[in-house]
Amino acid sequence: MARPTIAQDSKLFIAALRKLGSSAGNGALRDALGWSETRYWKVHASLFEAEKIAKGRGRGGSVALV
Repeated sequence: MARPTIAQDSKLFIAALRKLGSSAGNGALRDALGWSETRYWKVHASLFEAEKIAKGRGRGGSVALV
């Protein structure tokens, strides 16, 4: 089975974030996706650089749709 691309993972990330209400804690979102930390943070960084998400505050940090 081929590994998902960043584009595919980005779509899953955004969909999961929308399902959680357009903003969520990083831990909760990663758990909802069932991803490793490495995979989560790679996609998170890509979406942040593309200005699709914004970083927020919180104990483990949070993320919100732009």
